[in-house]
Amino acid sequence: MNGPLPADVSGGTAETVVHSRIRIVGLNCPKCVVGLQATLEALPGVRQVAIHVEHGDVDVEHLQACDRERLFDAIEQAGYDAV
Repeated sequence: MNGPLPADVSGGTAETVVHSRIRIVGLNCPKCVVGLQATLEALPGVRQVAIHVEHGDVDVEHLQACDRERLFDAIEQAGYDAV
């Protein structure tokens, strides 16, 4: 994935946007995608979520302030293993 990009956020300040690809173990049901996507999109700083059931991973575009650890925690709280 590409490195961080500057992005304008509310208030006119620039904050870094990061793209993360995370492997998800146990995500094999297309219906499960809806719940996990809603969980990730609800996190502050998450801009876009694309879940790929066929590959078992998720691409997340998020502000740097929403770090990978927070994404991993949300995935695990939703009942999946993130690697």
